[in-house]
Amino acid sequence: MKRIVSLLLSLMMAIMLLAGVTAHADEPIVLQFWGGVQPEYGYDKLVQNFNELYKDKGVQVEYTRYVNNADGNLQLDTYLAAGGMIDIFMGYGGTGRMHPRVDAGNLLDMTDYLAAAGFDPVEELGEAAVAQYVYKDRYWAVPTKYENQLYWFANVQMFEEAGIPLPLDGWTYAEYLDAVEKMTKGEGPDKVYGMYWNVLNMSDTTRNFITAYNKPYGNYEDETCQTTAFDHPDFIAALDLIAKTMQNGWAPSLEEEKADNLSLPTVYLEGKAAMTPAISQIRIIKDLATYPHDFTTAIIPAPVIEEADLEKYGKHDIYNGAGDLICVSSKTEHPDECMEFVLWYIMGGMAPLASGGRIPLWKGFDPQTIVDAMTDGAEGVFDKDSIIAYMEVEKTRAAVALNMPSYAQSEIGTLFIEAYESVLYGQKDAETALKALKIEADELIKKAMAQ
Repeated sequence: MKRIVSLLLSLMMAIMLLAGVTAHADEPIVLQFWGGVQPEYGYDKLVQNFNELYKDKGVQVEYTRYVNNADGNLQLDTYLAAGGMIDIFMGYGGTGRMHPRVDAGNLLDMTDYLAAAGFDPVEELGEAAVAQYVYKDRYWAVPTKYENQLYWFANVQMFEEAGIPLPLDGWTYAEYLDAVEKMTKGEGPDKVYGMYWNVLNMSDTTRNFITAYNKPYGNYEDETCQTTAFDHPDFIAALDLIAKTMQNGWAPSLEEEKADNLSLPTVYLEGKAAMTPAISQIRIIKDLATYPHDFTTAIIPAPVIEEADLEKYGKHDIYNGAGDLICVSSKTEHPDECMEFVLWYIMGGMAPLASGGRIPLWKGFDPQTIVDAMTDGAEGVFDKDSIIAYMEVEKTRAAVALNMPSYAQSEIGTLFIEAYESVLYGQKDAETALKALKIEADELIKKAMAQ
């Protein structure tokens, strides 16, 4: 009898264990996905799409937003080091954040997974986009977003009223100056400017415009970074152009920007400026609930110095606008599923993010899909032809970003801001300020190299 009872108990335990295994097997794998963007800007829809598509495959994803600042990145790195909390994440800050994460052993080497899937990042995304993110001859992250800071917002109705065609194929400084003068009208609080530079809030964009012809070296003469390029004629011409628009009253002055705390919403979205360089703020343009406006915005290229430059620089396709790195934790328990999500994300899955202004980098995207996402719920907010033209910028011509030395980079950056602000305040002319800056910056480099 005892033997029978024992057998029955064993059988019951086996059934219970089997039931437990079966229940566990039926539970989906849930990938923890972190990013620095609010879910309502497309990530909630992205997650919904993936989960619907993969529910029968036993894989789901949950999105957690982290704040992309020093504290948020510290939290991210702490969880990556500990393991178990994050499977996939979006990284920002370029190689400055990526390399330390690789060195700490916190990123999955994607190279073999990508090769097995037949996905060649160079072919699919462009060499210029991915070369800078190849580290130790391996792929640890893949860029997903395209953002060209040499493209600006333009009020379509103001251009039409002034009889100025949208310069989708490029335009010159002379044409630009003629346009901003024509579109500037009125006085006092009713004044409408041809341009709003937004120097205070978009300093990176200002510097990118000044250094537009010198990609990928930026402030420097070449990849050795032993001297700077601040005395280049194109640097001087660009800064002089900005100053001229302010001095002639065609753009708010730097004093006005500071005194009145001007911003994209309070100037451009209030219909008080025809143009502004703020391509990273697409989501704000679309947010009619918070920033109601009744005009259409086009995306146009920044001007170039003269007509002879149009072929090479007119569409600013030498600008390397790759960003938003998708990464996988080295400690994930589900690397295959993570990489399947990564490839799905890159090759179509991220389309809903265009509604929040994140334009996909992948060459295979249908531009119309992006137009539809950007204009969903906001018909008439964006000029569709200009979005398609922006999407079709030839990314294979972009200058390959280099991992260059950073001698005195922070100090030089501060001096650059001080120099161009002195010009915009009318204290110096562009040539004097930038030539003096070069001398001072080159001396800082010499001292840094000697240490």
